[in-house]
Amino acid sequence: MSNSRKDVIRNYFSKATGNLDPILTSLNGDNSWMISFPIPQGQRSTKAYYHIVSDTWLQGVAVTVSSWLVHIGLGSPAAITTGGEVDALVQEIEDAAKEAGFVKGDGEPSAKTLDAIFANFHYPDHLSEPTLRTFSPDIPVIASKESEPIIRAWGYFNNIVTQKDLDAADGNWHTLHPGSPLPNWLSVFRLVGHHELNFATAMVWSSNADTHEALLYSPHGIKIDQPTLQTFTHKTTPSIKVKAILHALKDSFGMGKRFTLGVEGGLALEEETRPKYWIKSHDSMLDYQGAFMRLFVRDYARTLESGIQEMLGKKPEGDKLKEERKPNLIDVENGGSFVLE
Repeated sequence: MSNSRKDVIRNYFSKATGNLDPILTSLNGDNSWMISFPIPQGQRSTKAYYHIVSDTWLQGVAVTVSSWLVHIGLGSPAAITTGGEVDALVQEIEDAAKEAGFVKGDGEPSAKTLDAIFANFHYPDHLSEPTLRTFSPDIPVIASKESEPIIRAWGYFNNIVTQKDLDAADGNWHTLHPGSPLPNWLSVFRLVGHHELNFATAMVWSSNADTHEALLYSPHGIKIDQPTLQTFTHKTTPSIKVKAILHALKDSFGMGKRFTLGVEGGLALEEETRPKYWIKSHDSMLDYQGAFMRLFVRDYARTLESGIQEMLGKKPEGDKLKEERKPNLIDVENGGSFVLE
């Protein structure tokens, strides 16, 4: 286990008050996360958090068509490799919360396990069947409409719910709640972009009736002129504050076409949504094997600083990104945790 993760959690609970904050734990050093959403203070009993995993790929390779054509591996082994190890992370956080007095109950803490799986995208480096089969089949899965039939065909999970897409003409996001088993204070829905790769998923939690915050997950980027994003940013009812975006820096190309919007797209999204944090996600250098991948797919590492300089050079004088508003980029280590305070 990562000592730094334990230190982050211990230090947080030593100073936390009644209103807790979400905790992000990197499971594979790339794009798989456990996200622990704080249960509103008045609804807590035996648990402090509702724990989900997102786009879980923790073991094996991602293969489409055949391995000799397309074979994608993680750049380095995932720190967490099974559903059982994820449950141990859940227990670690809940034990710390109980020790700090944030949940009720006497005596030894009872076993705490994962609450839900979010399957936000249907490509195999986001939706890994070997990985997901290490989780209990009784864990509910909230899946994108493309992921849902794939998961259902496995015949493994007992409860699969389909995510809804935001209608650009209707900003009432409460209607997008997928229903049970998600609690009414937590929702997830998708913002469709110009290409299936270029979407965003909003995960919204409400600490009370008037306070709604979101993680905006866009692993490949979404163009800021997309109607769904504009509605989400400016026309949601009730309004939502974006606490963090999860977005890559790297540029990825296939057959001469851009797969991701990279650091420039991330900077544009950050400027549009003004989050407190930019969490680096889906940014590792993946291991591309197979004839197609070797010939046609390339990742290029980028830095925040290089992207800022590019954006400054493209903006007219008087309308340039202010350097003093440099995004708060957070790099969570493989197996590490970060609290969205």
